[in-house]
Amino acid sequence: MKKVKTLFLAVLMLVLTTSPTVFMTSCGEAKNDDNKFSETEGSEIINPESAESIVDDDARPNHNVPSLDFEGDVFNILYPNWQGYLYYFFADESNGDAMNDAIFNRTIAVEQYLNVDITQTCPGYIEAIYPQVKQSVTAQDDSFQLILNHCIQNVSAMVTEGLLYNFDKLQYVDYNAEWWNREMMDTLRLGKNTYYGVSDYMIPCPYAIFFNKSIITDYNLDNPYQLVYEGAWTLDKFCEMAAAAVNDTNGDGKITNDDIRGICVEEGSKYISFMTGCDQYLTKKNDDGVIELAINTDKMVSIVEKLAALSKIDGVIAAPNSLSVADGNLLFELHTLSHAVNYRDSEVDIGVLPYPKFDENQENYVSLDWGGLMAIPATILQPDMVGAVIELLSYESGNEVVPTYYDVLLSGKLARDTDTVAMLDIMFDTIAYEVGGNYFGFEGGLTNLFYTTSSLAIDQKSTDFVSWYKKNEKLAAAVLNRFYKSLEKVEEVE
Repeated sequence: MKKVKTLFLAVLMLVLTTSPTVFMTSCGEAKNDDNKFSETEGSEIINPESAESIVDDDARPNHNVPSLDFEGDVFNILYPNWQGYLYYFFADESNGDAMNDAIFNRTIAVEQYLNVDITQTCPGYIEAIYPQVKQSVTAQDDSFQLILNHCIQNVSAMVTEGLLYNFDKLQYVDYNAEWWNREMMDTLRLGKNTYYGVSDYMIPCPYAIFFNKSIITDYNLDNPYQLVYEGAWTLDKFCEMAAAAVNDTNGDGKITNDDIRGICVEEGSKYISFMTGCDQYLTKKNDDGVIELAINTDKMVSIVEKLAALSKIDGVIAAPNSLSVADGNLLFELHTLSHAVNYRDSEVDIGVLPYPKFDENQENYVSLDWGGLMAIPATILQPDMVGAVIELLSYESGNEVVPTYYDVLLSGKLARDTDTVAMLDIMFDTIAYEVGGNYFGFEGGLTNLFYTTSSLAIDQKSTDFVSWYKKNEKLAAAVLNRFYKSLEKVEEVE
């Protein structure tokens, strides 16, 4: 993922030639000279070819996969009908669309280099993946060579039931290369093996805060970009601005979606990223590398209190999925970063922000990744082929797919100002994983704790985190204990 920083620096060089706005991507040092939003000429500020021409291609190391011949063997990828897998991973032919063709070119490059046939299978939504993997591994039929899973669904079950292959055993894979994120893979490791992979092939998908610039200006609110640069974009400031924007514009004495609203989300998980953004996690690893509950803190109590107080203010929060920032009368929309493509035709001037910090003493912003996870069925028959293909898919993603993905995000209304580039840079540079959420976000007890900000603070408008935690702690601890007992049995067999 080191490629991310290089690409954004290339973009900044392009943009700064047309705009006087000066900034740095450091979270605490840079700032604009005034409180106005700047705009560049035109809407397309990055082109994959021009961006890559600025980056010194010779500086990027090559992969070390030898020229192998797998005689046209099939490499089948299992994936769900979910999120980015629908748009940013597969293309069966070239059609002139930049993202489609970048994906198609990646596939062709790997197929030709290794003489393999890359195919994909989608059995349905996220819950359909686990049964397919279990059936295939039980039958040892080698139906799939790579699994692209949801970030939470059955993540722990596939590990504890021995359905996954250890990434550490693969040949031809260089986890120290810039197209791999070994640090995040180690974060996701809960036993002695590595069961989930993170590379440039797995495009990150953090949640982001989209905002209406006109409302900021019309209501004389603080420039949120400036707040981010100064390290002052905090949860308190977010709540303050969301409340300040609410206005009964039609004068009927009540706040509806015909008026100005402060916040809307697609669904409740969008509130979870406030917790991580505040550098508060559901679990942590102890000195022995075992995860344990870490949510029962004074900080978590404060986060709940702030969000609950906001939820009680009349009109601030619109019903889920009832209003979009593109409608023109919503200040903040919480959504996946990839959702930006849906604003292309909007006439609203839209900006994007990372989730806020807890307070100004917090060193960095934190962006929780909600993208999928890469895994390998335990019963693959050709691990050499699997290792070579995965390495090349990861490597080739940095050549064209990743730059084009940023181009998609930075095109249209969202790309008018140089600040947007800096915000994306900050988000991708602060990607984090919630290992407890990934493994146990849908498990009894831990689910309620993981969704505390949504279920307790927003839906119930309650500040009683102490009782909430006490109610769920015992079951959550039992889930963790059961997981490790099952994992120990699986890893003893090897």
